[in-house]
Amino acid sequence: MTNNKKSALKTCLSKIGKNFGKEELQKHLFLFTIFLIPMAAFFVFWLYVNLQSILNAFRVESNGEVIWSFINWKYFWEDLTRSGSMVDMALILRNTLIFFFTNVGVILPISFIFSYFLYKKIAGYKFYRVVFFAPNLISAAVLALLYKFMLNPSLGGTITKLYTLFTGQVSPNFLMDERYAMTAVVAYCIWTGLSVNLVLFNGAMERVPIEIIEAVQLDGAGVWRELFNIILPMIWPTVSTLLVTTTSGLFMASGPLLLLTGGAYGTNTISFWIYQQVQAQVAPYYPATVGFIFTLVGVPIVLGVKKLTEKVFTEVQY
Repeated sequence: MTNNKKSALKTCLSKIGKNFGKEELQKHLFLFTIFLIPMAAFFVFWLYVNLQSILNAFRVESNGEVIWSFINWKYFWEDLTRSGSMVDMALILRNTLIFFFTNVGVILPISFIFSYFLYKKIAGYKFYRVVFFAPNLISAAVLALLYKFMLNPSLGGTITKLYTLFTGQVSPNFLMDERYAMTAVVAYCIWTGLSVNLVLFNGAMERVPIEIIEAVQLDGAGVWRELFNIILPMIWPTVSTLLVTTTSGLFMASGPLLLLTGGAYGTNTISFWIYQQVQAQVAPYYPATVGFIFTLVGVPIVLGVKKLTEKVFTEVQY
């Protein structure tokens, strides 16, 4: 190869290398620019906030100074185990678990069964679909106001009239009576909590191959066998995902307390109590301790549920 040809080849390779490097640089710069905002949001609103919360869990204010201490951990145990404490942590924890088990043990199963009947296109299924999805089409504030009106005897609410009709007694204000307030909030959660799960379950069921359903029906399988032996295993990834995400909010489970009761009348929960402490602008150290303790308890539970759901059914590809 002559010197001229060698020189030309080197020049060509040099240009290709420069162009390749420039294109690669532009591509990485573009990707960096795209991810810059979410990365900044992650570092500021998740990493920084959670790091501060963890540090605050080991701090306490004494004589105007912030010192490192485990005293808040002691206060938490006293609030949890002793009656008459300033913070009834046992009641708050109980309410939180009630909301959680309502989500897992009531709303999820009802959503799954209702989704199946909508999937089977029973008579009037379009009407029922609108009824179930309607709460999501109305503002949460408006829906809560309507519900409060229905339970208010001084305003002639529908439910209070029915209570008087069937019992012959004057109806209480269910949201302002400790005997009924928690039950009323849970009922509201069930009423408004079905729609999102219905969308997810119904979408997963629609993906099941019709040939499989027809084969099952030819074998003479009934409705419940089709539902639990065929449909459930095939849409298990969706079900398990909902179980894991719901469990991840185990100690943050809460109803719309801000709109209905404000946490009063024995309805307060862990997450709403922490919110109240932040809004009151009190020292953040004790609420941070409470949040950190329940995080330590919740993480292994979530991991255990995830492992358990992976072993129930083998994931099916279709």
